[in-house]
Amino acid sequence: MSPGATMMRVYDALKARIMAGGFAPGERLDPHQLALDLAASPTPVREALHRLAGEHLVESWQQEGFRQPHIVEPAIRDLYDWSSELVHVVLRSAARPTSTAVAATSAVAADYVAQVEGVFTDLALRSSNHEHRLAIASLNDRMALCRRAEALVLPRSDEDVAPIDSALADARWTEAARAFDHFHRRRLRIVGEIAGILRSHKHIGP
Repeated sequence: MSPGATMMRVYDALKARIMAGGFAPGERLDPHQLALDLAASPTPVREALHRLAGEHLVESWQQEGFRQPHIVEPAIRDLYDWSSELVHVVLRSAARPTSTAVAATSAVAADYVAQVEGVFTDLALRSSNHEHRLAIASLNDRMALCRRAEALVLPRSDEDVAPIDSALADARWTEAARAFDHFHRRRLRIVGEIAGILRSHKHIGP
């Protein structure tokens, strides 16, 4: 296997593990140990970790190496605020008569996290601005663990997804904006509980 292919294999495996809650908050990510786990040399592991650090999925320091980010409540609140702000930017683009969006699909899925990722991806595809799709994809990655916690903390969390999906499907932009606002308000009210679940590292791992 070529070095580039090995790095991508390692990157995909590490990213999937991170987004599934496979590492505890603050856990050190040792390239040598991970190389043994992933049947690779340390070099592609370091390259993959640097890429994941650039995507804000791991933290890195020049002298201290890599680690899974600690859970800090203000940072989680900032992510939800950014999510809400980004949604409104993309909605304005999608609603423009001149928009030439890619055909979007329904977000129906069995898993709550997949449902939420689906409606956000659906929204991104309805904008003709490629940067919006990149930003939403990054947001989906960074919010994955929070969304796992949402499903544990928030009663009937999946019921917030259907109105968004329906409004986007029919291009009812005002209704979609209201549904997204409701979605974010409910989650901002429970940021402390979400942070507690993530810090405990219970029930969210693979």
